Amino acid sequence: MKVRIGLSLTAMLVLTGGCGQDGGSTPTPTPSATAAPLTVTPTTGDTAAFKDTLLRLTFDGPPVITGSGTIRVYRSDGTLVDTIDTSANIVTTGGETQSALGAANTEIDKIGNGVASLTQYRYTYYRPVSVAGNIATIKLHDGVLAYDTAYYVQVDQSVFNGPFGGAGSFPGIGGATAWTFRTKSAPTSTTNLIVDDDGPADFRSLQGALDYVMATGCLSCPSAASPKTITLKNGTYDEQLFLRNVSNLTILGESRAGTIVRNSNWEAFNPGTGGSRATPNTTFSNIGGAATLGTRLSLGGGRAVLLVEGGDLLKLSNFTFANTHVKDATQNSQAEVIYYNSATLNGSRFIATDMNFLGTQDTLQMKGWVWIYNSLITGDVDFLWGYPFAEVIENSELRTVFDPTTPGSGGYLFQSRAAKGYPGFVVLGGALTAASGVPDGSAYLARSGGSTQGQGFCTTMLALGGGSAGNATQYCDSVAYIGVKMGPHIAPAGWFINPVPNLLPTAREGWRESGSLTPGGAALPLTGRETRYASSTADLSSLDTRAKVFAQWNGNAGWSPQP
Repeated sequence: MKVRIGLSLTAMLVLTGGCGQDGGSTPTPTPSATAAPLTVTPTTGDTAAFKDTLLRLTFDGPPVITGSGTIRVYRSDGTLVDTIDTSANIVTTGGETQSALGAANTEIDKIGNGVASLTQYRYTYYRPVSVAGNIATIKLHDGVLAYDTAYYVQVDQSVFNGPFGGAGSFPGIGGATAWTFRTKSAPTSTTNLIVDDDGPADFRSLQGALDYVMATGCLSCPSAASPKTITLKNGTYDEQLFLRNVSNLTILGESRAGTIVRNSNWEAFNPGTGGSRATPNTTFSNIGGAATLGTRLSLGGGRAVLLVEGGDLLKLSNFTFANTHVKDATQNSQAEVIYYNSATLNGSRFIATDMNFLGTQDTLQMKGWVWIYNSLITGDVDFLWGYPFAEVIENSELRTVFDPTTPGSGGYLFQSRAAKGYPGFVVLGGALTAASGVPDGSAYLARSGGSTQGQGFCTTMLALGGGSAGNATQYCDSVAYIGVKMGPHIAPAGWFINPVPNLLPTAREGWRESGSLTPGGAALPLTGRETRYASSTADLSSLDTRAKVFAQWNGNAGWSPQP
């Protein structure tokens, strides 16, 4: 994070290239050295580069990111359009003081930048330069390149250590002719897009396609009448993502195992659950709540890989979606794969079929009306949580993973903050499994946010006319398991009652299970089950199909999604 004392955040972003907003014609600086880059992507002279292209340099041996120096991209007329500063300039007076995460190779992105119809964006920290083997990859700020436009790239000599182009060390890339390319024209279709990291496509990144969908009129078509599909070809897409007010969009992977969307993002790196803003937040906060780790800006974009706001009928199918953050015992490691922040009574539908959602703490945070089918969800602490009206997880595997920060605990599957008067979370069939290392009897079906968090709202049905449900108006502990196979990692008591839940179980709300099974399919013995605040005898027949669970959608019109 590059901060200059006494400057506003807006001025800081302009001066450092954060969010890619340099603008205007800027004199070309004198580079450290100039060399003809023979092994770069896009190749020099390319006339069909992608608007969302990654910049890549192939070295003769593994390069090292030094934490010093700058990468710049110019239009062919000399206008500076993006700056990546890889140095570590931490201000210790009146600003960022953290050292736990390191400040080198860290930039602020403005996701959604370039979408003219947006007035709010997702602001996050990200790591712009990465190395895998002999290849260094540079991710520019979102939306800084335009279609059908010529550019040149300069890279300071000090950015990398490593043999390049037959030289003993990286000589730098300078001037206006050494590394040039031109982007191709915009796609012709607004409803069918292809994303591929290395083959013929419309975009190289998923966010590039999402930006295009948001920019081509879909902000004015929030009904279900305009279906759109983004097809993700096999490959790995490492990026933070943002989608706002788009309806009837399907993101379809080429294969469940071979198409991987991922990123390492977590509470200490990007504090908060997240949301869009017109400008980035300028409040400093302690890293992960620990004052000893120092402070950094809480920009507002949050810790999820994907932030979704508004819209209806978003469908994900047939790929792997992962938050790759590895938990750290000294930090707050909440790290969602998805934060689905859409909560209206007549919209806000989310579908996931044949998916892998891989995470640890807080994997899926959902609102609205959610159906997850034939999928795998992994995590350890509260990895299924949120504020839904109704969320059905059907014919799926919920896998508890080993938590290295608390190896003796299997954690908790659910923390429900559902809306009063609606079904909340319902698991239909499927299985609760555990990865290697998770102790038997150590995981719980759910834990409560606590009765004090309900603030009395769990005694009154929540009714919304539109907009996003406020988190403080929920926290109702409604979770039901129906016909679910449960492995030996589940504690005999089943439910964790410290603190106690804010609802007592009935046929329509609270903590309940019915027809629980062993992994082999026999009736599960329930000796030792919690019976004061949970029930294994309540009649759950009113919730035993997805159509019944979603019967209240849209003024009781109901919703029965299909695979």
